[in-house]
Amino acid sequence: MKKITTYFMIVLLLLLSLTGCVSSNGSSKDIFQYKDSYIGNNSALGGIIHLLPQSKEFKEMALQTKKKPYGMELEYGNITGDRKIMVINNATFLFALVKNLEWITFTFPEEKYTLTRDQLQQWYEKDLNKYTNKKDLKKLIETNTKDKNKVEQLIKK
Repeated sequence: MKKITTYFMIVLLLLLSLTGCVSSNGSSKDIFQYKDSYIGNNSALGGIIHLLPQSKEFKEMALQTKKKPYGMELEYGNITGDRKIMVINNATFLFALVKNLEWITFTFPEEKYTLTRDQLQQWYEKDLNKYTNKKDLKKLIETNTKDKNKVEQLIKK
């Protein structure tokens, strides 16, 4: 598994900032600039992660690229707000943007959640690859996370 250190991520953010991909407030004009990225593209993955909620608490990323199914582990510190909603949101964006990503494990200090592309697409009853803009994807997430029971069915410890 390939580990990307926090140091590398800081350097990556500085480079992205210097090239204008990330504005001074950390947001992007369009996260969909990374549409059709691949799990092996560390720059794209780092760019996506740092544009998603709770990016300030992001600590480390480990990629599984040696054998299928390809996936990633994302480690976060203590985040504010609902972790399960954050996991759904961030996983939805990552699966919509990264073509060959099949699973994601989100690790927090006291808990860990794993979601697969198939799980999430069945839950939404939508193909996430079809989404081409942030507005429509956010609407899908908001509509489906209103029901806390539905969220609990998807996200289990």
